[in-house]
Amino acid sequence: MGARDISLLSRAILGVLVENPSSGYDIRRLFVSSPMGSFSDSPGAIYPALARLERGGLIRGRLQDRSGRRKKVFHLTAAGTAALQQWLNQPITNDDVVRGLDGLMLRFSFMDQVLGEDSAVKFLTSFQQELQIYIPTLREYLNSHRGEMPRSGALALDSGIRGYETLLQWAKEAITSYETRANGR
Repeated sequence: MGARDISLLSRAILGVLVENPSSGYDIRRLFVSSPMGSFSDSPGAIYPALARLERGGLIRGRLQDRSGRRKKVFHLTAAGTAALQQWLNQPITNDDVVRGLDGLMLRFSFMDQVLGEDSAVKFLTSFQQELQIYIPTLREYLNSHRGEMPRSGALALDSGIRGYETLLQWAKEAITSYETRANGR
């Protein structure tokens, strides 16, 4: 299974399995009860994703007795850990910022436990830099095309810009949070 063949849902599953080997039911329950449900809480998506990851050698399932019931509990393999680390270490691109914010935030959510806090700060710094490049291009487009755009289009673009500006502020505050903790304050 190549790195490009892994869906965002499958990456979320790999990240979940880092901390806790789990059954498909356990993973589904986590997705239903947390914001991770945005990646899918459907058994029709989760179980096929688990099967693909197992066929690809990224996870291994073992039957275990739990509470008098046999469940298949999935563990990350060395190849699965390596695939997760490779994904987390990918450089952030403009395309990620424009089309893949969900994936970026999913990557960040697993950073500390898989790669450590130094990698999380590097990720945030790179994210901040990409946002600082992208936001002015959006602002420039809005300013130069506002007269040609319907009011709703201009307002929608302005909303998007403000969303990116909020993310930029968040990234700066997150970096400060790591730095403050590292300095023992």
